[in-house]
Order: sequence, then structure tokens, then C-alpha cells
Amino acid sequence: MPSTGYALYDPAGNRLEVTRPGENSKRYIPCTNLRPQSDKVHGVQVEGDEIWVLVGPLTNPRPNRKILYRFSSLSGGGSRSL
Repeated sequence: MPSTGYALYDPAGNRLEVTRPGENSKRYIPCTNLRPQSDKVHGVQVEGDEIWVLVGPLTNPRPNRKILYRFSSLSGGGSRSL
């Protein structure tokens, strides 16, 4: 069974701390499309190569969109409304 990757949001640096599947070293993905002043990260979900960051306004108790990042490219991509 292949190992899964690990991702954790770091609010101080506004970045994701990731460990790729099968690796032991930490890497970082800058979250340039997140605005910590107005967005709240509710969680991080890993699905294969995809890393989904669940985001909503600071005033919302639940997320209203997902932002996509990938282990393979260590970069950000699109977003999707929930």
C-alpha cells in the first residue's frame, strides 16, 4: 500500500507544510490565494495527489470554498465553491 502525503496549514507563514508521499522531508507551499486578514482556514483534506484547503470568511462558522494544491507540483491551483 503506498503511503499518503501529509499537509498542515501554517497560519503564521500563510503556507502549507507538506510531506510528499514516500518522502521524509518537509516542503512548503505558499498560500498566495489566501488572505489571513479576511479568510479562515477550517481544515486541510488530502485526496491522493490533491491537497484541498477548506476556507471561509472569518465571520462564517463553516467553509464555503475549497482551494486546490498538489503534492506533485508543490503549487496552488483552482478553487471550488462548496
